[in-house]
Amino acid sequence: MPKLAVAAFLALLGLHFLPATHFRHLDSRDHGRTWVPLDPSCHPQDLSHEATSVDVFSWISCLDLRTLAVLTNSTLSSSSHPHDVSFNFLIPEGGKDQLPYYKLKSALPADSNITFTSQKQITDKLNITTPEGNFLWAVRNELSPIIITTTQLSRKRYVYISEDSIIKGKIEDLVRIDLGSYAIGAAEDCSKRLGDYISMDVLNAVQRMAPKGLVYEPYDKNACLLDFDVLLVEPHNLKRNLIPSIAFWSKVVDVANQRDRIRLGMTIAFYKNYLKLPTNWKRANANTDIVYYDGPKNVCSEDDGQHQEKGSGKTWQQYLGQKSEAILST
Repeated sequence: MPKLAVAAFLALLGLHFLPATHFRHLDSRDHGRTWVPLDPSCHPQDLSHEATSVDVFSWISCLDLRTLAVLTNSTLSSSSHPHDVSFNFLIPEGGKDQLPYYKLKSALPADSNITFTSQKQITDKLNITTPEGNFLWAVRNELSPIIITTTQLSRKRYVYISEDSIIKGKIEDLVRIDLGSYAIGAAEDCSKRLGDYISMDVLNAVQRMAPKGLVYEPYDKNACLLDFDVLLVEPHNLKRNLIPSIAFWSKVVDVANQRDRIRLGMTIAFYKNYLKLPTNWKRANANTDIVYYDGPKNVCSEDDGQHQEKGSGKTWQQYLGQKSEAILST
């Protein structure tokens, strides 16, 4: 009998190591304590992208607190769980003046979560004496979504949004998209195609001299360019040769406009290696989950000059009152 008791005890103990097959709701109304079978189609990985928090990053090349206030307020007002959303604004180099931060906070909900990071800190982390660091800093405005990861400002999934945007969709719906093994999710800009910028004959010739691992063959001349107004980024999936690949392709393509050249380089570097976001996350003027900011804003020139640009609409006024606008515009 003692041996039988020990055997029974060990058998019961072993049951604890078997996977669960049922669960019970902790509901006082369930007097029968009903056990419900687990759905076998729901695996743990299905829940891996259930975001408990949403990190939003935005790179500011020309500081205008009005655009940041509208971006923040529109995102929070559309969110299912605004308390779980945080905003990280990378602002131009400057002093340690905290006035912009407090002015912006005055136009936001009291419990909003925002941080300002000076781009000076980015310079310190990039090591611009190296070819890779120097390239990143030279095109920092265009490659800002990737710089966030390379400088380890974020090691977990984040959403990059252009600062002059208004969010009308639920940001949680975006961040929960399963990227699989892809590093980024991006919308496509089909107003221009790959073949509009570079001949496929030239592209194929360049491939033959490109370093190994930086090419994908064959390329389709009708491929759309990536749109970088909104990016969903999974840092752990980014490839180590991504920056050399972008640098290589942006140098060999003959496009005068730097922004277009970098977009083209990133499109080739990420060719068939990204998840296409739903079309409602392609920024437009109306009827999408993200639209263009249509209010007045500061515009900076290459010689560090600045001027005011008039607004083209009134949508922004839904997210920024007159008193706040007066404070933030000065």
